[in-house]
Amino acid sequence: MLGIGLMLFVLRSLYRHEVWNEKLMKFIFWATNVGLLAMALLSLLAVGIWQAIASIEHGMWYARSNELMQQPAMVILKWLRAIGDTIFGLGILALCYFVFEISFRKKTE
Repeated sequence: MLGIGLMLFVLRSLYRHEVWNEKLMKFIFWATNVGLLAMALLSLLAVGIWQAIASIEHGMWYARSNELMQQPAMVILKWLRAIGDTIFGLGILALCYFVFEISFRKKTE
């Protein structure tokens, strides 16, 4: 996210006379942020808490083992991350479209 922000900061300086598509920029902002939040809350937080509890009760070896990681509920939690990944990916695709569109529009004028 820091890299995306830096890239947009530089693009704002390079194309300061261009009109930016604010509606697309809002979609990019919300899609990337909601996607990251969904990844964190739906999957990463739950898996991390489960592994922390398993590590405390049985040891680190068990928390990292296939026995824990391949349990049906754990597999579902890992697949839930795909929801956030998809939303984030849509935001990144929109960002790529925006960057190419503003770059090629500048060269054609």
